[in-house]
Amino acid sequence: MGVAVSAVAMAASLLFHLLLPVAPALVSLAPYATVAQEARSAIKESAKVYMEQKVQVQQGIASRSGQRKDGQQMATDSSGALVFDLSVGTSPQKLSVVMDITTELVWAQCDACSSCIRLTPTTTPTFLPNNSRSFAEVGCASQTCQSMIPGEQGCTHDDDPCTYPNDFYGAWNTSGVLATDTFTFGTTPVPGVVFGCSGNIMVPDLAGASGVAGFSRGPLSLVSQLNISSFAYFIAPHGAAASKSFVSWTWGGAADLQFAAEQMLTGGRRSSTPLLAAKKNQLNPDLYYVNLTGLQVDGQLLNAIPPGTFDVRPTGTGGVFLSSTLPVTYLDEAAYNILRPELVRRIQSQGVAPVTAVDDVNNLCFLTRDFSGAKIPGIALVFDGANATMELKVENYFFAVAEGQLTCLTILPSIGGSILGSLLQAGRTMTFDIHGRQLTFQTAAAGAPTPGVWPMITATLLVWMLCP
Repeated sequence: MGVAVSAVAMAASLLFHLLLPVAPALVSLAPYATVAQEARSAIKESAKVYMEQKVQVQQGIASRSGQRKDGQQMATDSSGALVFDLSVGTSPQKLSVVMDITTELVWAQCDACSSCIRLTPTTTPTFLPNNSRSFAEVGCASQTCQSMIPGEQGCTHDDDPCTYPNDFYGAWNTSGVLATDTFTFGTTPVPGVVFGCSGNIMVPDLAGASGVAGFSRGPLSLVSQLNISSFAYFIAPHGAAASKSFVSWTWGGAADLQFAAEQMLTGGRRSSTPLLAAKKNQLNPDLYYVNLTGLQVDGQLLNAIPPGTFDVRPTGTGGVFLSSTLPVTYLDEAAYNILRPELVRRIQSQGVAPVTAVDDVNNLCFLTRDFSGAKIPGIALVFDGANATMELKVENYFFAVAEGQLTCLTILPSIGGSILGSLLQAGRTMTFDIHGRQLTFQTAAAGAPTPGVWPMITATLLVWMLCP
């Protein structure tokens, strides 16, 4: 029996894999060298289920909520990644994309390319520029190219197309050319949207998704290009009905956001905290940073966490931001090293011991059969703001792995900053008021919003798949 437990524990040590597009130089990769595979597996599974649902709808096997006349498509959900459709080109070509609030580039797989290197399957829907009357490449001499990709345009002549390399932040390890085209949201066409037409695609298989929609505050993101005043998403928790997840946004003002929020949600606790303005030397100024002031366990503040642990440092590192693509959460090791032993102490006091090695501080796993009978300590995140405390459920920070034999903590240590992952956010609507610089989080008894209330795309947020 000891051998079996040891083998399962070893598998758990390989559980979490750092997702590719997360901010560079934030998480030290050495302690968890294999972390990205699992997160990528979640993205792949999300896209796979979404594409299967689309086929069912097209064949009349399943039904989908209708479209608003002004347009944003309703869809169903999945988990691990938010996936929705974009209509690109004239005439519109429908492409499924992964929502990523940590990157700015909107990109899609483009046209067949005999010399391109691609890891995506041959069945992946591909954007065909020649079939769009409004498609145009961005030239090297353009202000867009010069300002967005300084020194990286791959230009020999001014009339060369503006290219981006695979290490361009937000390109998800793809490369191609910048272009513009008309994006259509429902019945509303928006001409001249800049996006990446990717040829070489070195990302792992996204199971049919065609690209990524960047929702950061960077100039190339949909948020900036469409002047989105607010956007929201709901990540259905594990075991919840798939149709509860959604992505939505508004181009209106704060009043529109307030109206939408009131219409979308019934019940549940609602709290707000400021979205922090970037500091001059901040390494990743376009991300959505919040002021996390502390952690609670069973209602008790962990006072041993050093003051300033979650602050942006003079070097530009540090701080706390949110991710919609990374399932796990990373906490600065100064906080993690206080939280983890406190959880172990409280759980172990009930006779439930971890199966991970004593010196393995990067993982915390228990036998599920023992864990399920224990009273698990509650964790709450304390943010700046009146009563801005996010009380988590156990499924927000523990997850069953290894075919259900183990239950492991989905919070890991990091060096140089903290990331609040999508699993931690599940079960609450996250509303980003860009113009008002507020993040509102609310648990919603009713789940997804009533169709037709405001412009929205209900996204695919597939079943949580943290294992391959």
